[in-house]
Amino acid sequence: MIYLAADIHGHIRLERLKELLRPYTLTNSDYLIVLGDAGIVWSETEHKEVRAYYESLPLTTLFLDGNHENFDLLEAYPAVSFKGGKAHKVGKKIYHLMRGEIYTIDNKTFFVFGGGFSLKKLTNSSPISVWEREMPNETEYENGLKNLAQYRFAVDYMLSHVAPTKIANEMRLPLIDQEIKLNNYLQEISEKTDFKKWFFGHHHKDKNGENWSAIYDRILVLGDR
Repeated sequence: MIYLAADIHGHIRLERLKELLRPYTLTNSDYLIVLGDAGIVWSETEHKEVRAYYESLPLTTLFLDGNHENFDLLEAYPAVSFKGGKAHKVGKKIYHLMRGEIYTIDNKTFFVFGGGFSLKKLTNSSPISVWEREMPNETEYENGLKNLAQYRFAVDYMLSHVAPTKIANEMRLPLIDQEIKLNNYLQEISEKTDFKKWFFGHHHKDKNGENWSAIYDRILVLGDR
């Protein structure tokens, strides 16, 4: 089984995640995918306790990067081949799914594109909690298009942290000027790609559309709405 969650933010919503997972019987053949802002890699001290929880689960934890990650620490982990794509190996059973990569998990293909913009950059917040790498660069945008082309723009599922522009408008979400390039990129590839469903987090809302789901305070089992 594949379980989807989002925006756990390290220890901040870890207890809530435990509650959400409690009804399920997890096995070592299962996967938990966190759609950004997992907080598994945040600081040298805090993330050890959080990571220990995920390592204690019988399943394998996968996460996209969001707009609240410590990219300096995250990118220090080794990049390895994983399920047909590249991933950072964070722990024995924890992997960071990289931007623009495509993975085959349980015989399903997943296009992944993390990233987002932190509003803290627009305030006087301490720079220790924001990183320039929160937003994708041109190489990552090109990598996504290249990999989708190799799959003839057909995958089973699309996973991102932020929503494509059309979905954001449908949800009446305020678009951030500094983030809209990412929204528009995701919109562009959504129009080019044949997929079953798009899942994303970031916006702290639970909502379903015809072929998409926003996730925040719930767990979705792949195939559920």
